[in-house]
Amino acid sequence: MSNRTDPQAFSVHPSAEAPPIPAARAVSAAEPAPRPLPYHRLLRRSPRSARWWRPLCALLVAVGMWVAGFIPLLILGIVAATGIFGTAWIPTEELTDPSNPMDLLLLLGSIAVMLPAALLGMRWGGGAGGALHSVQSRVRWGLMLRAAAIALPVFAVVNAGSFVLDPPADFAWPAASPITLALYAIIILLVPLQCAAEEYAFRGLPMQMFGVWLRSPLWGILIPVPFFMLGHGYDWAGQIDIAVFAICMGLLTWKSGGLELAVVVHTANNLVLFLLAPLSRTSLEQGAVDPRVLLVTLPTTIGITAVLWVWVSRRYGLRLLEPVRGAAALRGS
Repeated sequence: MSNRTDPQAFSVHPSAEAPPIPAARAVSAAEPAPRPLPYHRLLRRSPRSARWWRPLCALLVAVGMWVAGFIPLLILGIVAATGIFGTAWIPTEELTDPSNPMDLLLLLGSIAVMLPAALLGMRWGGGAGGALHSVQSRVRWGLMLRAAAIALPVFAVVNAGSFVLDPPADFAWPAASPITLALYAIIILLVPLQCAAEEYAFRGLPMQMFGVWLRSPLWGILIPVPFFMLGHGYDWAGQIDIAVFAICMGLLTWKSGGLELAVVVHTANNLVLFLLAPLSRTSLEQGAVDPRVLLVTLPTTIGITAVLWVWVSRRYGLRLLEPVRGAAALRGS
């Protein structure tokens, strides 16, 4: 009998000592990956921004930042009222004279400061950084440019055509002067910011705030509509136009996964109107609106929304009622 020990008698197959798979790992491996989130639920993608009190903080910070940005404009208006910049720059009481550059500067500027206010509110209060822009946490400039190529010609034809076919009674060409040049410089620079500010403040911020608490996007689309209407002094016909526009822009924001298309449509409409405003001193006055105007404005708003809706669906390969989605929610959020 041999005294040699067979080394294989004491060897263990490697699989015999392999550590067992932890239960948590086994469960997570079997779970499907979390589904990417639509725009109004983006604050749910991380535990930090999904806390119930985050939307309230975002709103408070945004309001505080708007007040802070409004104060310098208020001081500017008070100083300009003394005539230090010249009589042409003395603002009117209601800021509705389109031939007065200070009126336009204060009117558009007081709204434009809502843009940085909303962004800072979401960053500092909401803890979500660039989520307010889109599902990609950034401005999708390519999408904006392509949408502008669709929307701008439509509103140029509709608004300019309406002006030509039914010119105001006080129509007059503005004088070629430095004041007129200043007017159009202010319009070109501030109208896009004014439109973006209203979309970020009345569409983006409320949608993402309510999206933390509620699953349906309709809460964030419909609840801000009355507040948006309060910012306009029209009668019932004008307010119907404003309400339909607000709802369409909210739906378009949800569908496209960001604010870019709403900003483009809003800017295309307002820019043409403000470029025509110096031709009529009463063009910025709000009040009674001829109900027949709705026969033009409502089909235009609904039509451009439908066109962009279908365009987004085809561009991203989505069903008609399916929104563009972004980053998935993190575990535990």
